[in-house]
Amino acid sequence: MRTGESTVWHWDTSLRAHLVSGFARTVVKPLFTIWPTTDRGILALGRLETYLDRLPAPPNTTVEPLLLGGVRCERVTHRRRATDNLDGATILYLHGGGFVFCGLGTHRAACGLLAERAGVPVVSVDYRQLPYGGVGTSITDAMSAYRALLDSCEDPSKIIVAGDSAGGYLAMKVAEIAALQGLPTPAAVIGYSPLLNLHLGRHDPNFMRKDAYLPMNKVHKLENRWLGGPDAIIGAESPVDADPALFPPVFLVSAEHELMRPDVEILTERFERAGRPVETHLWSGQIHAFPVLGSVLPESEKIVELSVDFVRRNVGARLEKSA
Repeated sequence: MRTGESTVWHWDTSLRAHLVSGFARTVVKPLFTIWPTTDRGILALGRLETYLDRLPAPPNTTVEPLLLGGVRCERVTHRRRATDNLDGATILYLHGGGFVFCGLGTHRAACGLLAERAGVPVVSVDYRQLPYGGVGTSITDAMSAYRALLDSCEDPSKIIVAGDSAGGYLAMKVAEIAALQGLPTPAAVIGYSPLLNLHLGRHDPNFMRKDAYLPMNKVHKLENRWLGGPDAIIGAESPVDADPALFPPVFLVSAEHELMRPDVEILTERFERAGRPVETHLWSGQIHAFPVLGSVLPESEKIVELSVDFVRRNVGARLEKSA
């Protein structure tokens, strides 16, 4: 796999990261392997999410429920406020979970960390997932929230769209569709272990088996359901195949051995060839979507800080260009 000039490798792995990876391999992956991907199995995961939704707000943050375009969301703000290029910015966050699980509660801590480091509000979106609709339905909700945020945020030219895993897919789709439909485009996109290809089975199976907790047999079973209706996918089916010219600056992260890495590297190479701003970080010893673990891992805190620095620089560049 190619490593280009836009890619930074990180080889330091903390003891906590080793412990998290070991737990994922020995406990989480076996559970995911046997968990049914039927409607009943997916709905059971959804019921678990309702309990997680009761988790308290992260320290020094305020969590406010709101509706954006008819989609349930929440705004996470930290008492720290940006006084630099990010003053007036908003982060629209789309959680991961394979379009079957996770929601506002599971990602509240991650959104709190982003709000703290950036000093801006983070709006987390509770988009519809399976079995209530395929990927097209999730995109529809993400776009509804984005359009409403354009009309309600402090500065629509400073919206950053971020997400992890399936949410990283949605973040890229929001940027792509905004460009295709002539809407104001995001100032930047952050993808933490983003799903960039809905057909992961196309990659080397020997590499794909190395993921610490995502079993490929479940991904294969979900692929057809992802592409089911009732809402069509606008634009490219997979962001890795979209025109790089449609996107703002993009920040990407992947663990060394995870299902998303091949397409993260492919997308990085395509952006480089097209002359589009991209910064990619690959980190050894980590698990899929490790930035979401927030303060649990020093590596997570570091990568969130790096993503905020990337956004701050590129928002500044956009301001200079428009001046």
